[in-house]
Amino acid sequence: MKKIFLIGFIFPVLIACGNPKYIEEVPLKLKYDEQKIKKALGINERQTNERLADQYEEGLTDEQIRVKEKYAVLLSVRPDEVKNYDFYGYIDKWLGTPYGNRAFTKDSLGMVPFVQALYSKTYKKSLPKTALGIFKSKDIELFLSRIDLEEGDFIFLRYNKDNPISDVAIYLKNDRILATTKSSGLRIFNFNDDYFQTRYFASGRIKEE
Repeated sequence: MKKIFLIGFIFPVLIACGNPKYIEEVPLKLKYDEQKIKKALGINERQTNERLADQYEEGLTDEQIRVKEKYAVLLSVRPDEVKNYDFYGYIDKWLGTPYGNRAFTKDSLGMVPFVQALYSKTYKKSLPKTALGIFKSKDIELFLSRIDLEEGDFIFLRYNKDNPISDVAIYLKNDRILATTKSSGLRIFNFNDDYFQTRYFASGRIKEE
């Protein structure tokens, strides 16, 4: 009888959603039994948990799980999309470091020396010492299409007409990039922000051997 009553309650509510006045007519405090509704709608919590568990590989260390969960949140992606643990683990150690142009210390950090260290550590690649040098490197394949951006790609930025390439950022996932600014230091930004869109020059990727 309770199940019939519950379904009888839900069905008129769903029908009422087509009424423009529906939102105004819904009580501000609606008491309901969450478990009964889940049962009536066929929602199985065990299945939901199993789907979440599938996003974690077997044998992960506590540190890898921490990195996966932290950067899944920061990048607004599913946990199973974060798998490059050396890459994000290294970034995590330096995230929040104040801006420092060409410096590379815990108190002052420039993007180019950081990118050099990041690629040396996680990709075993040696990069030039300037953003322009990376841009002109014969080992870098340049492109403009944002659709083709992948994790680890270079984002080349131009701040003034006298300097063709002023700085470099790193593409992560979901339109998120890693960059440094004088006001924020090293942090994750949205590539769609006007600050980066007006300064974007090109993208690049290390050529496959």
